Amino acid sequence: MRGLLFSKVRRTVAVSVVALLCSFLFFNEFKFLPADADEDIVVQIVAHRGYSGAYPENTLSAFAGAYACGAKTVEFDVRKTKDGELVIFHDDTLERFTGDESTVADYTYDELLQLDAGSWYSIDFISERIPTLDQTLSLLQSTNMRMFCELKDIGDDPEFVQQVYDKCAEYGVLDRVIFLSFNYDYLSAIKAINPSQPIMVLASFGKSNLPTKYPADYYGINMKTLTPKTVRAIHEAGAKVYSYAPENKGQMLSLQRLGVDGVITDYADIDAL
Repeated sequence: MRGLLFSKVRRTVAVSVVALLCSFLFFNEFKFLPADADEDIVVQIVAHRGYSGAYPENTLSAFAGAYACGAKTVEFDVRKTKDGELVIFHDDTLERFTGDESTVADYTYDELLQLDAGSWYSIDFISERIPTLDQTLSLLQSTNMRMFCELKDIGDDPEFVQQVYDKCAEYGVLDRVIFLSFNYDYLSAIKAINPSQPIMVLASFGKSNLPTKYPADYYGINMKTLTPKTVRAIHEAGAKVYSYAPENKGQMLSLQRLGVDGVITDYADIDAL
């Protein structure tokens, strides 16, 4: 009898939890406008990994393409090779691009130069290579573009954050750089180097306690989890909120109506949408 009672209690608790989750999802679901919605986009557009909707992501072609289409801000990801070179690459492994399950950190930069970083997207980009942070900053230095420099989580490397910061300082672009990461320790290290340097916390879940738990100047939140409550909380904390990664005009306009300050998108040329 006692076992039966506990079994019923467990079932009741399980049903209650499921009901609560369904209720949360129902009341927080965000309805996106249709892709062909006809309104002007006025929020800031950030070219995600360059103009990655038209060029292979995180390549010099993608960054040049973002500038050419009029994007005012470009985002890119920084990792480190086996021999310490800072390079621009997003994924944990090379598998999506070359079929190789190794990581960037498994290769020296000279070895990475032998890899094709463009033909996975189109044969037109077969000569594209994984760029260094040096090459990327050299290209963007002469533009007026702002830069969202994402510090990928490469683990416990005490020199990584300082090296990326110093490289940006070397090119004289710190006044145009926002450092972003899912790793808050990296962002805290940036603030330790320069308390006035802006940082962006990246979050997969848009919880309204983010500004309290992880103080920052900016927040970049997955659009599928962003709620009006979270947008209000961030603005009330004096920070700005960006959302990633809308794929069409309707989604961008929906986020604009939600009150975001910018969107991080593969499709930086909004006139082509």
